[in-house]
Amino acid sequence: GDFKGAVEAILEYSEASLAAAQDPDAGKDRISSDDRFRAQALHAFRTSGRSYPALDDLPRKFSAEGSLIRHLGGQGRGNDYLGALQAIPRNLRLMYVHAYQSLVWNVAASERWRRHGNHVLAGDLVLVDEHKEKVEERRGTEDIDADGEVIVQPASDDSAINLEDRFTRARALSQEEAQSGQYTIFDIVLPTPGYDVLYPGNVLADFYKTCMASERGGGLDPHNMRRQWKDVSLSGSYRKLIVKPYQDITFEVRSYTHDDEQFVQTDVDRIEKQSRQTIGHANEPNVVEKDQKEDDAVARQEKDETGEVKKLALILRLQLESSQYATMALRELMKLGGVKTYKPDFGGGR
Repeated sequence: GDFKGAVEAILEYSEASLAAAQDPDAGKDRISSDDRFRAQALHAFRTSGRSYPALDDLPRKFSAEGSLIRHLGGQGRGNDYLGALQAIPRNLRLMYVHAYQSLVWNVAASERWRRHGNHVLAGDLVLVDEHKEKVEERRGTEDIDADGEVIVQPASDDSAINLEDRFTRARALSQEEAQSGQYTIFDIVLPTPGYDVLYPGNVLADFYKTCMASERGGGLDPHNMRRQWKDVSLSGSYRKLIVKPYQDITFEVRSYTHDDEQFVQTDVDRIEKQSRQTIGHANEPNVVEKDQKEDDAVARQEKDETGEVKKLALILRLQLESSQYATMALRELMKLGGVKTYKPDFGGGR
């Protein structure tokens, strides 16, 4: 792999951040102090090749950069890029690989929806364990061998089953199954790249190849994902293309004037409030001050004649399974109202 390129990508910084670090009056209102110190530290390491004083200037939150600098700055290790990457804490290191998998999956999911919407196609993938009963209905209640004898299938919890069979498996739908009406868009899954997944048996398989072979995709082959370095040799997994929330989505529209108003209580807020009511500390000064702030926020919402421009907030409530997000649903929802993409004035840092 291109380990040197990976290291250089992590240690990259913007010229704007470096300029702000070297000149306090240049862009300090738009670039955070952490990004300024980061750029200064990485520039010092790039020009000197030594770990110090670069590590002295680098904020501790940038642990990946610190690990790379600490390793490469050691005697005789200036070109040991694989060793430098392995010096990054494993949990953080795996995030880079998982982020790549998620990127490919997101692009493939968007392409699948753009091309075919909610139509079920031949070659689409479904999870085997979720649809065993449909397969049973299609082939009958009993399988018969060539001699006319009934084939006895082992129970799903039979301990004699190969452990490998317990992993999540998917299969492609036939043309007949796709047109049967038994499957919906909510049954369809797409794979994240890996050596132990099945790719769709339709045109989307070619899209995976094209996407991953591109510069953005890292020039990879979806059918050649095993690596000697186990941390970057992932088996892959399957994710539902579209999911339904556990319960019906509820929403509420509120007007507000102050951008710092809090509309939804956090779990911590609820626990603290319940604790105060249980223990009977509702009259303590700091508690009264906190409750007063909450009451003031509600009062500000109710006032109509404040002289300030009223804004509208939409509060959605829904519950999803683990590793499922409403990001794309919110994106599509906001398109309907002509909402413009938020572009922060602050940033530009790295």
